[in-house]
Amino acid sequence: MFIRSTLVIATVLLTGSLLTATAQPDHHDHQSSAAANSSPQPAKPVNDLCPIRGEEVDGETPTRTWRGHVVGFCCPGCDTKWDAKTDSEKDEFLAKYVKLAPPSPAADLARKFQAAMAAGDLAALDGMFLGDGKATVLENGNDEGTWERYRDEHLKPELKDLVGYAWRTTTGTENALGAATVVSQTGTFTAGEGAKKKSFAAAITFVVVDGGGAPKIAHMHWSSREIKPDRK
Repeated sequence: MFIRSTLVIATVLLTGSLLTATAQPDHHDHQSSAAANSSPQPAKPVNDLCPIRGEEVDGETPTRTWRGHVVGFCCPGCDTKWDAKTDSEKDEFLAKYVKLAPPSPAADLARKFQAAMAAGDLAALDGMFLGDGKATVLENGNDEGTWERYRDEHLKPELKDLVGYAWRTTTGTENALGAATVVSQTGTFTAGEGAKKKSFAAAITFVVVDGGGAPKIAHMHWSSREIKPDRK
């Protein structure tokens, strides 16, 4: 019980700080804790051509770090367009320059979670969590109880508002904590269609454990806030 409470408290603090970080325009992307650095990167970019415009990389332009590798751009603005790319698109570009190892089982599970959310596939989501009330959920710092309770009382009613759900990762960290792996992400997502389409900043933390030979989510903390358009 003590271990579980400690994980939950740590997750609340970490997720809250991550959500705050999504508001920072110059926050850098990273896929491992070793790459967590929001200051200008001294390392040389692995790419010579910008992934957005295809022009020569400019050393004075802000960089991003993806999966531990620095990605350069030709001019300001391309970095934020990079942020809007999917994880797979970023991997596809980086693979042209370096040999990428497959995402870890825990990181891959986080990707599958987002894919299932986009598809509205509750059955797939169920298969990602520990069953029998063993997985817990926090949302915006509130204890929502078990995954099953959160699914039935919150997620199912909200699915109609999540039509067109699309997640984009901005930052990601992965840390081993005993027998668990903590995967934390910040990013943005859009949901809704037409005039009802909204954008959100979000931070998600997954505590992933071995669930009978397969990675399973033992705890999830989801925090989000709507991004209001500037009104001038």
